[in-house]
Order: sequence, then structure tokens, then C-alpha cells
Amino acid sequence: MSNDAGGPASPSSDGDGSEAHALRFHERIESMREGTRLYLSNDFRAAEDLFKNGMAADDDVDDGESAGGEADAPSPESSPDDSGIDLRGAFALQYAIVGLLRGVASMEDDQLDDCLARLWEADRLASLDAPWVGRKVVRGVCHLTAGVVECLRKTPVRGAFHVAGSWRWLRHLKSEALEYDGIGREVVRSAALLGLGAFALILSLLPDGLVGSAASYLTGFEVEREAGLRMLRTCQEEGEVLGPIGALAWVAFQVDTKAFLGEDAGEDELAECERMLDWASARFDDSLFFGILRADLLATQRRLIEALAVLDHLMALPVLEELRALKAMLMYKKAIYHLAALQWDEAGEAFETSQAIYKAAGRRSLGPAMAVSAAHCYCIARKGGAEDDVKRMMDEVAVYKEMDKSNWVRSDRQAFKIYDEYVDRTTDGKEDPDDLRSWSLLHLATGMALVMRCTLWMSPHKATQFVALLDGAGYESIPDEMARAAVCVAQVHAHQGNVDAGLARCTTGLDLVPALGRASMEFGTVPMLHYLAGHLHCVAGSAHEAEACLRRSVDATTTDMVLHNYLSFKTSQLRRRVRDLIEEAYVRVDVPAGRKVRLSIGLSRHSSEGSGSGGADDAEDEPIGVSWDWCLDERDIDFGARFVPSVKSSRPPIEVVSNGRHDAGSPVRGSFCLPAGCEGGTL
Repeated sequence: MSNDAGGPASPSSDGDGSEAHALRFHERIESMREGTRLYLSNDFRAAEDLFKNGMAADDDVDDGESAGGEADAPSPESSPDDSGIDLRGAFALQYAIVGLLRGVASMEDDQLDDCLARLWEADRLASLDAPWVGRKVVRGVCHLTAGVVECLRKTPVRGAFHVAGSWRWLRHLKSEALEYDGIGREVVRSAALLGLGAFALILSLLPDGLVGSAASYLTGFEVEREAGLRMLRTCQEEGEVLGPIGALAWVAFQVDTKAFLGEDAGEDELAECERMLDWASARFDDSLFFGILRADLLATQRRLIEALAVLDHLMALPVLEELRALKAMLMYKKAIYHLAALQWDEAGEAFETSQAIYKAAGRRSLGPAMAVSAAHCYCIARKGGAEDDVKRMMDEVAVYKEMDKSNWVRSDRQAFKIYDEYVDRTTDGKEDPDDLRSWSLLHLATGMALVMRCTLWMSPHKATQFVALLDGAGYESIPDEMARAAVCVAQVHAHQGNVDAGLARCTTGLDLVPALGRASMEFGTVPMLHYLAGHLHCVAGSAHEAEACLRRSVDATTTDMVLHNYLSFKTSQLRRRVRDLIEEAYVRVDVPAGRKVRLSIGLSRHSSEGSGSGGADDAEDEPIGVSWDWCLDERDIDFGARFVPSVKSSRPPIEVVSNGRHDAGSPVRGSFCLPAGCEGGTL
């Protein structure tokens, strides 16, 4: 028997296995598929109930004893028949994950603690399963997910412990799970493709110091982004139980993660996103998950009106009355889409609505950030009554600031600093409205360019308007503000693909370095400008310039800067792209200490004689030459270039470049053309 995707729909039954066991196994696999359909169609409660029912003990499984013997150690792979497989652990794992999704989305209390309890119950049930590869998959994912939940609970040491422990079970996924062809293959292979694909993507985003041969050894395959994406795509194309989750991960990486990394999704990738989303739309009615990605795809294509229409449709779904966190997040997305269209008042209303949802639910985190963003929008919009709107939202921030809470997220802590600045500016008489508007514009523009990524979704016309707005805001008299504006404008040009304009704005900002003060140091303005210059050089293919800018950014970054974490991640990704660019474009030459290496290049004015239609006069006029572009990895070296004419020529050798000492890090470039009348020679 086969399913629609061409894979086995159910295990075979022979020997002592009865048809009843085979039928039962098939029913439970289909039940898992139905549970996935339910929660991807927004019916979290029904999905939870289904997975909870799947945790009920099978008639022939003793709940007090492991079917595979030792429960605490991975057992060698075996091939049990369908009657020996216990799927309760797999149901319990999904029960835990769906419960977490629903709990977070509905802002329930203690959802993380409840999820942990469910995960450990899933691990216990999985330990009772027969010693087959499916048990390893479930137990490994249980520990991996528990590590993520512990990090969300702000206990990173426990989180790291559980993530590390997961490899005890997952280390053999490629050798066992991907190639597994026994009972339950449709579940095992789907889970392995999803797990390994996601793991490869996560590792590709980590700094090089945390990724190496150890990770490749543990998982059994080379850690490489494209390999991970291929696995996720295969997971979706095979259409098995976890295929929809593979599609979610693949599309999210293309339209969201790449945007954060500063990379463009190609036309082929965007077309594939369209295909996967259409595939999902035919299977999951009004899915919030796929709908949000559809809106992001439209925004990436700069079709903001359509993106907003998708969000409005999702906002009207009845399920959002319970899923308040998702509702608040959708309002936030509406706000940043409106910002990309420079619709300040509409964006302010969306931010305010998002803050009101958090407030009504009794949630404090993100409330200050939403409130201060709304205040900035109202200040920039300058509609009638804008001053009162700004004060109302800043008063909301003041209430949060007085609350007994110490673990505010970074965006909320930044909102409190902005509130303090607002108070300083508006106390002892009113500040000029234009000055207050420029102040709000600079703060909001920073968020739009660096965090919200609104400038990526702007049409060229809106981007030009936005740059003009910043240029006309009067920051010239204050170097710190002018340099911050240069960061924003350079990022706009980077998002719009205007390399030369972006580099010019980076230069403008860096020229101000001697005049910059404490505000720029605390924010991280200088290393951010160096990073943006490096990114733009990398886009232009200038690897060594990018590498030099990258080094300056890293050297200028300190741990107390607001942008420290942001820059640490960004520079690690840029370093990887620059390294790949150098490896692709350059040839490596190793020069041992104290030794010489001589490279010879033959030049001849008639080396291509007969290949063109011109005669000797044309060949004489055509410049023949060579250029060099190299950079030293470390230490220093002496470099020189000398041209020796051919023996037919009576010309003496030419000293093209005198021997000189060069240090690591700075690119060395030059060129040489054959002199008039010289037929050739060796450089």
C-alpha cells in the first residue's frame, strides 16, 4: 500500500504480527498526521486532545517496563515488528510542543513549566519503546526541546546541558534515520529530515568558534546551510507527517532569516516560496503560521497593500480571541508594514493596539517598546492633537517603568531610556515641536533600519523620501545625531542595493569620528558604520576591503554597547561570507618564513595573433598587461615586481614595484602594461 506521496502508508505484518496490529499502527500514524493538520489550521485545542489521547497505553504495552530493556541508554538499532513499537512517546512529544505553542500564543501563565513537565513525560514514555531508531529520534528531540524551553525560562546553563545531552540520541540520525527502511519509515525519515535540516541551519548561523568538526562528527554530515535547506525541502516534497513543518522552516528562512542577515532571496527561491505556500493553502484553512509567512513574502516583494490585506484577514479569525499574543504580534507586523509605506499615523495606531493587547492580558514585556514606538509615530505624523497622543503613550511607559520587574527585555529597557530623554526635553518649558519631531524620527528610523527592517520593504520612491526626511531633519549641528543618521541612511541604501551611495554615507559618518561623544560610544555607531561598509564591499565583490572593514568593526565593538549582541552576530555572518568570497575569487599561496616565492607571468603582444580581425597595427594599439590583488593573512612580507623584456628586445629590465614591506590585513594592488614598442617579456 502507498500514500499520496509515494511512500509506505503502513508497515507490513507477517509472522506472529496480526492484521489488527498493522491496522492499529496505520491508524496511529494517520492520527499524527491529523493532529498536525489541526494545529496548522489553528485548532490547537483539538490537536492537544488528539495527541493526549494518543498517549494512552496500548493494550499490549506494559507501562511499568521498557519494551526495549535499558531505558537510560541508546540501544542498538533493531527492526521490531509493528506490534512491538510504542508510539506514545511520539504523541506525548507533540502534545508538549502544541501545548507550548498554544500557551505562548494565548499568554497563559506557567506555559513553560507545563511544557517541561510534558516533555519529560514524553521522554519517559519513549524510553518504554522498543529499541529502534524511532525511539532515538523522539528522545533526542525531547532533550533538545527541553534545552530550548530552559533557555526561554532564562536558565541557560540547564538549557545548554539538555541541548548537549540530546546528541546522545541524535548523533546517528544520518546513518540510521535517513536511510531507515523499516516499520514507521514515513515518520522516522520525515523527523530526521526536519531535525537535521533545522540543525544545519542553526549551526550555520552560529559563530565559527562554536561550529567545527565536532558538530559534523556528532551529526554524521557536514554542517552546511544549503544541505540543511535541501533536507527541509525534501521533507516537504515527500509530504509525510512533518512535511508541513519543513515547509514552514524553509519559507521562514528565505523571507525572514535572510532579510535579517542582509541577504537577498533570489527569484527562484521566492518562486519556490510561492509554491510551498500555495501547497499549504490547499491543505490548511486560514493557517496563521502560513498566513504570516505569506504576508512576509508579499512584503519582501514590496507588495505592502497585499501584505496588509493578508494580515487584516488573519486578524478577523475568531481563534485570535484566545491567541492574544499572536494578535499582538500581528498588530506589530501591521505597524512595521505601515512604517515601510511611511504611514506614520496608521503605524502609531497599530503599535498602540498591540500595547493595549499586552496590557489587557496583564503582560508587561514588550508593552513599553510598543508604547514608545507609538509615541514616536504620533510625533512624526504631526496630526491634530499629536502632542496629547505622544504624552499619553509616554505616560504608559512611565507606568511600566515604576513596576516591580527587573528582567525587562532589551527593547523595553531601551524604551525607558528614551522616556527619560523625553522627560529631559519636555521639562521646564516646551521644546520646539520640530526638534522633538527630529528626535523621534532618529530613534524610530534606527529601529526601522536595523531591527524592524522596514527599509528592506520600501519601494525605491519611499526609500528616497525616507532618506530626504532624515537629511532634512537638521542633525548637522550635532555630530552624534548626524553619525546615527548616517547609519540609518547607509542601511537604507544597503537594503535598496545602492552600494556606492551606501559606502558614501558610511564615509560621511566615519569622518565624524573625532567629534563623536558618549552617545555614539554607548550605542555602537562607529563599529556599525564599519560593519555596513564591509557588508556593502562584500556585496560589490571587494573581498579585501570588506575584510578590512570587518576587522575595524570588531576592534571597535565593546561589550557595553547597545549594539554589541547585534554586531557580534552580524560580523560573524559577514566574516563567513567574506571568507567564501575570498576562497572563490583568489588563489592561496603559502610562503614559509624566511623563504622566497617567485611568480612569473608571460606577456606577449601577439599571444592571440590570428584570433581577431585586426592586423598588426590594431595589436600594437591594444593595451596588454596584468594586474595583481593580494592580501596577507598574518605577519608581514616583502613584495616587489620586475619586468624583463624578451630576448628579442634590446630594452633593459623595468623595476615595476620596488621591494617593500607589507603588513597583514591591507590589500596590495597594482598593474603593469607592456610599453609601446615592446613585443613581450616576463613579469
